[in-house]
Amino acid sequence: MNSAKIWLIPLAALIAGCSNKYDECIEKEKQAYRASNPNASYGQVQSRQADFELMCSKFKKK
Repeated sequence: MNSAKIWLIPLAALIAGCSNKYDECIEKEKQAYRASNPNASYGQVQSRQADFELMCSKFKKK
């Protein structure tokens, strides 16, 4: 079990390092929405996914 914990941190860092500006923008928009709507459920945030994608489309790789 200890060896699994040793690999978990570098794996998480590797995954986090692979994000792109599009994904970062969407995550930032989600965080901003949650901050302005603290009582929003997970479903409400997910229902805004298309809006977040549209707002961040300038960062999407073509």
